[in-house]
Amino acid sequence: MQGKLNGSVVSSVAVLAAGLSLVGCDGAKKEVSLLKEENAQLTMQLEETRTALDGEMQERRRLEQELSNAKKSAEPQPAETVVAEAAPASEPMPDLGPDVTVEKRDNAIVLTIASDVLFDSGEATLKASAKKTLDKVVSEIKDKFPSKKIRVAGFTDQDPIRSSGYKTNYHLGFDRAFNVSQYLESKGLGKNQLERLSFGPEQLKQTKKASRRVEIAIVDGDA
Repeated sequence: MQGKLNGSVVSSVAVLAAGLSLVGCDGAKKEVSLLKEENAQLTMQLEETRTALDGEMQERRRLEQELSNAKKSAEPQPAETVVAEAAPASEPMPDLGPDVTVEKRDNAIVLTIASDVLFDSGEATLKASAKKTLDKVVSEIKDKFPSKKIRVAGFTDQDPIRSSGYKTNYHLGFDRAFNVSQYLESKGLGKNQLERLSFGPEQLKQTKKASRRVEIAIVDGDA
């Protein structure tokens, strides 16, 4: 009986040992499997970390390059040598003698001739001596301003007309401007180049003598 019992115990121990051996083997396999899985996860995380680090390094290099470019832009640059073009000389004002005053007014050169140089008092017929002065004006215009518009305007003082046949100072001023323009045209200025008008007593000067005048404006623009 005792021999049978001992045989049974030995058999049980053997079975248990075999079972424990199997359990230990399965546990080891599971542990190895878990380690492999953990290693794979760590490897993946390492790759992700490396990728992120590469991206950060690239961004850092980009920012450093931008900072370097900004510093270069902020540095004073050597001044470029600029060759200045000579400004064109302004057109010299014509000298037409003591009877003609010349001035620049807005976009025109204005030639002013006193009425007593051109006409007798209250008259619009040109004096013979006036033609010498007007010949100088025509020559200057044809030489330097051949295509400019020429505006001839008559001006008077404000005294009422008593002895002449003109109804108003405006009529007298216009006839004087017209006769001057007719003479300029007869000396070669174009008919369409000339314009006539009268201001009568509208634009008075400091004296009556200065107010009585004819202005020949050379307008800055083609006719």
